[in-house]
Amino acid sequence: MQALTNKELNYVSDLLGAEDLLIRNCQQAIQEVQQDDFRTYLRHVITQHQRRHEDLLQVLQQHVAMAQ
Repeated sequence: MQALTNKELNYVSDLLGAEDLLIRNCQQAIQEVQQDDFRTYLRHVITQHQRRHEDLLQVLQQHVAMAQ
């Protein structure tokens, strides 16, 4: 695997921000929603976005390790 280019790093950074925003929006929605089944669904969605966020962080960690 090659180190990421600056363009790719910017893309990963944008994706991290988007995942973080989606997590926060879902967390806020859980507080406002009345239906338990919808809250359960939102918790599932949060878990998916947290996993993607962690995967993207691993990509950055691999890049740092390769760049050194």
